[in-house]
Amino acid sequence: MAAALVDPVRLTVESGDVAPLWRFANAPDLAAPTGPLPLVEHFRLLQRLSLKAGDETCHLSLRPLAIGTTDFVVETLADAGDVHEAMKRIARAYNVVHGGHFNRVEHRRHSLVYVIDDRDFPYAFPANSPAAYATMEGVLIFLHAMLSLAAGRNLSSKLKTVRTRRPRRTAFDGFLSFWTTTVKTGGSVYLLEYDLDTAEMPVALAQSKGRAVDVYAAVEAMILEREQAADTTDFIGRVADVIAAGIDDQAEVALRLGVSVATLRRRLTEAGTGFRQLRAQGLNDRARQMLAAHRHPSDVAETLGFSDSRSFARAFKAWNGVTPARWRPAVSEYVLKD
Repeated sequence: MAAALVDPVRLTVESGDVAPLWRFANAPDLAAPTGPLPLVEHFRLLQRLSLKAGDETCHLSLRPLAIGTTDFVVETLADAGDVHEAMKRIARAYNVVHGGHFNRVEHRRHSLVYVIDDRDFPYAFPANSPAAYATMEGVLIFLHAMLSLAAGRNLSSKLKTVRTRRPRRTAFDGFLSFWTTTVKTGGSVYLLEYDLDTAEMPVALAQSKGRAVDVYAAVEAMILEREQAADTTDFIGRVADVIAAGIDDQAEVALRLGVSVATLRRRLTEAGTGFRQLRAQGLNDRARQMLAAHRHPSDVAETLGFSDSRSFARAFKAWNGVTPARWRPAVSEYVLKD
């Protein structure tokens, strides 16, 4: 699984017009992150922003939702009987509070589908914009967590298809990276399609688990569960990718991957390596690339954060058996011969 990063600070509202979420949430006193966040941190931040804004939509909708709306919706699910009925109650409740028929449930021949048609939704920005796509893709995750909470189990294994109105996937699609099932883009609506037998699954919502905070906790548990289950080789590759992008501080790498520093260390140790080794490998790769491009060793040393050229030369010789000055001619000679 690729690192799931999202950018809650800057939402592209219209071509050439970028609006900070902070402005919508009216939360200038909350420290805004300087760049993309791990998906789990995004939802933690969204929860804080909604409370600060006094609006569960963080003012991303022209029709605000009072704090406690999600509590009310989840509370109605306790005696729903089965997941199908729970879906219908969620759809009805949100249609009422949003003032429109945006949500519906379809009982198809082979599946149970929750549909969101947002084409007339009162966004604070155009419905056909990256901001709207990102907002609704986050809503799909939240909705899936709410249904899983109602069922008393993670419904990810029952999910067949996720559909978004986003025209196509991009290199930066952290919300879509959450899903392990088929994701289809370019739809006319947003939807979650479950196996048909999901409809008859009994609701098992504990009385102590019926609030918005519990839905956010379910989202976080799902994200962290996926992180823990990720393939070891894939995890090493993800760490290496972040380091290759120029982030070589251990705490910052852990933040980008959505794990704690302790978890980062443990998982790398289990894989037979360590952060120091991966960092050295990443620095060496970048150093060799820059030297191959005929950049001066002192420039490379400064770019990579070494205190001086001598410390860089010592490290490079330890990694490669030769100094940067001796390595560069060999590369040039090899390129010319090739």
